[in-house]
Amino acid sequence: MSKKRFCWMTVIFILAAGPAAAKQNLSVWLGYGETLPAFEMVKEKFEKKYPDIKVEILTFSLRDFEAKLASAMPTGAGPDLLALHDFLFPRYYDNGYLEPLPPEFAAIANDPTKMNPTYTAIVTREGQAYGMPYWTGRSTLFYNLDYFQEAGLTRPPDTVDELWQYAEKLVKKDTDGNIERAGITMRLTGPSGGIQKFGYLYYQMAGEQIFELGQKPGTVRVTLKDNMDVAVQALLDRINHLHGDRKVDDWTLKHDAQGFASGVAAMLLRETWAIAFIKKNGPNINFNTAPMPKGKVRGAFNYIEILSVSTQSKLKSQTWEFIAMLQEQEVLNTLLTTSGYSPLRKDRDFSWFLKDHPRYKAVMEDIADYNQYLEPPNIAYEEMTTRVGEVLQAAYRDGALADNPEGCKKVILKMQEVAEDILEDNGILSE
Repeated sequence: MSKKRFCWMTVIFILAAGPAAAKQNLSVWLGYGETLPAFEMVKEKFEKKYPDIKVEILTFSLRDFEAKLASAMPTGAGPDLLALHDFLFPRYYDNGYLEPLPPEFAAIANDPTKMNPTYTAIVTREGQAYGMPYWTGRSTLFYNLDYFQEAGLTRPPDTVDELWQYAEKLVKKDTDGNIERAGITMRLTGPSGGIQKFGYLYYQMAGEQIFELGQKPGTVRVTLKDNMDVAVQALLDRINHLHGDRKVDDWTLKHDAQGFASGVAAMLLRETWAIAFIKKNGPNINFNTAPMPKGKVRGAFNYIEILSVSTQSKLKSQTWEFIAMLQEQEVLNTLLTTSGYSPLRKDRDFSWFLKDHPRYKAVMEDIADYNQYLEPPNIAYEEMTTRVGEVLQAAYRDGALADNPEGCKKVILKMQEVAEDILEDNGILSE
């Protein structure tokens, strides 16, 4: 065969084989890059099974993820697999972007031995689930064992009242009365996060959240006026411990997880991710975790990641199979060990992890009468929590509100008004 003829035959073969050899793309976008190892583990296994499919996984900061997804989905340029934070779920359900769960997934999501109904309810509309709850970050109490020993405290606080009593014993001040170490570090910046952390203790004291689901899915009711005495006391507790003789925290200190990891705070209320953060950023901090302190009830705030399939996907069945692989024990083990987030499948065994990492017991083990709750997902979530949080943070700065229940009542009423106005403008204020 001549060289020229061989070349032409090769070209013809490539042209004929080209379209059949082209790979399809299955795209995954993540707003929590720390979970990437679990997805990469599945990608490798999936591509071996489906050599004609290329899995493309992109990670973004959470805010960039939210913005990119919001602009891409209306144009049909979004991912096949949507990994949605629970507060984002309504936006994509309401716009018809989410596929309902196939029967085999619905059977898992609706089985209380495999999935806590609290999480299934978040992804369900009119009896049909549109996403698979995957992992949770859960609130807990962090406390510094060395500082506790120094103050003669032998156990974590059990109640909300004890929490503040402990904070007063644990605070450390210099000779001029300036705080060198916070008794408890509060969320003093970031309005949305601030109102969320205020809500941690409000929930224990009131038995319900500041914002609760309304009678219709997607609607919200504001509970502050219904629990006025509790709301005022919750605000007084914060303000009285930010001003005057009972002051236990200050804006000049590093605060939140950074403050605790830096050793300038004795206690912290935060979610699961902070365990790994403190170990990395404060390796010499001797700390432990405990369930949230109780009031009228005891419960832990959760934020969850939901795995859904886009209605625009051309690989729906394959994307569901990718999600199924993400549920396998070895993959969930990788998710847990690399990200620290707690997988939500109840029919998987993580006792080995708790044995090696006892600090996670408070955020993973089921405790009797310890409620797991989530903020109600809604389309006005970001605006509402930001603007209500701004009212709250302005109040924290106002020393005139210390020991001033009437002044605090006015703040609570303002918070209620701001929230209801936003919910009404968005058409989701519960009747």
